[in-house]
Amino acid sequence: MTDTTVQGLTDEQVAFFRENGFVGPFDLYDEDEAPLLWNQAKIEMVLSQNKPHNSTIINYDRHLDCNTLSEHVARPEIVNRLRSLIGDDILCWKTNIFQKTPGESGTGWHQVETFVVGDTTTASTPSLKYTEETDYLTQELTVWTAFSPAGRENGCLRFIPGSHKRWYYDESKPLTLDVESKTHDFFGYDYSELKLDQDWDPEQEQIVEMEMKPGQFVIFLAKCIHGSLPNVSDETRLAYASRYVAPSVKVYENVDSLSEFGDTIDLDYHGCVLVSGEDRYGYNRIHERNLNGYEFKKVTP
Repeated sequence: MTDTTVQGLTDEQVAFFRENGFVGPFDLYDEDEAPLLWNQAKIEMVLSQNKPHNSTIINYDRHLDCNTLSEHVARPEIVNRLRSLIGDDILCWKTNIFQKTPGESGTGWHQVETFVVGDTTTASTPSLKYTEETDYLTQELTVWTAFSPAGRENGCLRFIPGSHKRWYYDESKPLTLDVESKTHDFFGYDYSELKLDQDWDPEQEQIVEMEMKPGQFVIFLAKCIHGSLPNVSDETRLAYASRYVAPSVKVYENVDSLSEFGDTIDLDYHGCVLVSGEDRYGYNRIHERNLNGYEFKKVTP
């Protein structure tokens, strides 16, 4: 366990999150340290003998075989701030690598809450099932950490403040996979297919462009509409998203595999990581160690 004096969010930051659906950015690593950490993580992932899956397209959950990323998901600077929003008991259930190379298009606006899975021709199955109400602000959070500069020129995140208060998209609808289409900007998908009103677009003055330095992170609700700008620079943008839920949320219930981005992976490897508090429910498999045997850290409330 890790005891820490790192503080949570201030009352003002909690109020900002409640109103806007995101808060940050916050400093985690030194600006010069972050790229070095990512290089170390890349080496570990390349050399790993215990990869969670063999897909090179579905880049989920490398915190389960990369010790550097195993440590990252439970950093006190992250977890203590999450506790201000979600409570003391927290699971990390999923991670993603987001790399945007020079010339890549932006990611279209999207909004999710249950992270539906499935192919592109049938109704999708929720990854997350919420089993009870909560006294906290949320039961789901994403932490997006920049490991390179993430500015307007190379594809920073964008948010629509307050958009978490209503639905603009239907995440349960299937998406069409077309890797050749210029309008399908997220690994061959076009999120605009999910819009409830096809004529809806945000007002430009509503948009917040979240420029970040290497080593900074932002916390947001997946239901807060978000996307990213295109990378028009000559520098690759690298980011790592770690996703968290309360233990009362069931993860991948009755889901044995994921078929996304034109590939399929089995979920035999999957398990959540308890990064804070306790799991009083027992709904989800918990990994106390990663696939290399590295013991996950836990922040003590």
